[in-house]
Amino acid sequence: MKEVEDALEAYLNLIHRKGAADQVVEERRQLLKKLTTLLDGRPKDIELFRQAVDVYLERCPHEDRVTALTCAREYYYFWLGDMKKLAELTSRSGFTIHNPRMDIAASLDELLQRMAASGFNRFPPSLEIYLGKLFEGGMKERQIAPREQILKGMLYLLDGQPYKPENYRIAVDAMLLQLKFDDDESRVAFLQLAREYFYYWLSFPPAAERSTMMAPF
Repeated sequence: MKEVEDALEAYLNLIHRKGAADQVVEERRQLLKKLTTLLDGRPKDIELFRQAVDVYLERCPHEDRVTALTCAREYYYFWLGDMKKLAELTSRSGFTIHNPRMDIAASLDELLQRMAASGFNRFPPSLEIYLGKLFEGGMKERQIAPREQILKGMLYLLDGQPYKPENYRIAVDAMLLQLKFDDDESRVAFLQLAREYFYYWLSFPPAAERSTMMAPF
């Protein structure tokens, strides 16, 4: 158990040094203790870690699940002891210092119903550009449509969040909780979609964001 606890303390110390408030650190400590209990004595295997995370998320209050998944993903490399990966993540700001709160739904259909009921249609130009590239690449409309729905749901969750890569990663975590994949193949396909679209999302932000991202002369 000591090794697991040491990994937890190392993770919490890192996010504190990066600027996480004491309250954020304490909330993550309490959440991750539920996970470390499940990991005690287990071999360092990614499938076993995923199984533990599934149980851990079920035990977390609904409103904490996005934060729980985010910090579990960040804690993974500490638990694994992968110093090379940790150095890489640290160098490119791969850790969040705020506990995300997103109003996740029970399913993608429910999320899209909420979106429609709210009249939300503030999609960045990146969405149309990305979907257009898929069409130009020969993808059929029936294949594009489900991708469009998933991305629209994710953009709905991102609305109002600071336009930063860390918030995109958090939205991906939130979608993982809502999509409830039955098999690894579907999960991998979604993550590939999220990775592909990320570069469009970052490169073609809304006009209001472009003005704040431009360096002054």
